[in-house]
Amino acid sequence: MIQGHIDFVSRVRVEGWVASRDIPMRGQRVLAFVDETCVGGGLVDVFRQDLADAGLGDGFVGFRIPVALEPWHDARLLDIRLEGSAFLLKQGRACLAARESVGEDRRRQGRDAESLSWMLSRGWIDQLQYDALRLLGQLGVHTQILPPAFSHLEPRRRCDEAALIAAGLLELHLLQPMALEIRENRSIEDLAAIRAELRETFPAAPPVIGLWSPRRGTVAIEEGGHHGVLADGASPIEHGFGDRELLILNLDTAPALARGGGADRFIAFVPCRPEA
Repeated sequence: MIQGHIDFVSRVRVEGWVASRDIPMRGQRVLAFVDETCVGGGLVDVFRQDLADAGLGDGFVGFRIPVALEPWHDARLLDIRLEGSAFLLKQGRACLAARESVGEDRRRQGRDAESLSWMLSRGWIDQLQYDALRLLGQLGVHTQILPPAFSHLEPRRRCDEAALIAAGLLELHLLQPMALEIRENRSIEDLAAIRAELRETFPAAPPVIGLWSPRRGTVAIEEGGHHGVLADGASPIEHGFGDRELLILNLDTAPALARGGGADRFIAFVPCRPEA
C-alpha cells in the first residue's frame, strides 16, 4: 500500500512525502496537478527522520518540488500524483500558506532557477527565454540584443519592434496576459513612480520594465539589489541600452544614469492590465 501526505503548499513549491512498506519510493517521480494541468514535478529524494523511525523504508520518502501556478489557479486544488501509477494524493490538513506569509515565494513564482529549468524541460520556454529570465532573476537585469537589420529601420518602426520583443519577455516574466504602454521621453526620475505603479498593478511580481532609446545610453544598477542583499563595498554596475540593445530591468535594483552615459531620456516599455 502506498500512503503519503502534502505538508506544505505555496504558489512556488510543494512539500510532502509518499511511502510504501513494499515498494522503494526513493527516486520515484511525483507530479503536481491543478485540475488536469501539470504545474510541476520532481523526485522523491528528501530524507525524513520521523518517517524512517516509523519504519517507512530508508526515510528517503520526502519531496520538495517547484511548481508554477498560473494566476487563476487555486492552490487549494493542487494534488500530487505518482508518475506511472494511479496513486493520487490530495490535500488534507496540508499547511496552505497564506498569501501574506509567503511574500518572497509569491514574487518568485515560476521565476526561481528550479522552476525555470522545469519549464525549459517541458518545452514551455526555449533556451533564449530561459537565459533571459534566469539572468533577470539572478542579477535584476537582462540585455536583449536586437537583430542587425534592426538598425536600418526607420525610427518609429524600430520603437515598435523593440516594444514587441519587450512585451514577449515581460509577459513571460509576469506569467499572465498583459498589455504594454510605450512611454516616450522618460527620465531616470520617472522610474520611482513607475515602480510604485507596477507594485500596485502586479503585486505578485517584481517591478520589471523594458528600457530603450534610438541613442545609446547607460544606467548603473545594483546587481542583485532586488534580493535585498549586497556585498560590502559593492559598486553599481553599468549596463548599456539603446540602438540594438533592449534592457529588461528590475526597478528594485536602484537604477541611476551613469555619468557621461549618453542618452539621458529614453522610452520605457511598461506592463499594464489588458483591457477587458
